[in-house]
Amino acid sequence: MKYVEVKNEYKRYKMGETTITANDDISFSIEKGQLVIILGPSGAGKSTIL
Repeated sequence: MKYVEVKNEYKRYKMGETTITANDDISFSIEKGQLVIILGPSGAGKSTIL
């Protein structure tokens, strides 16, 4: 059973005339009781998706 489900999420920021895409088309699901670790370099958008 899916406890958390994210489908096709994105986050974009505007910096003047420039658009920065932090996350693009992120999808995942987490089952109840499942341990999940999100890994990535600094600035990759880990906290943003949460």
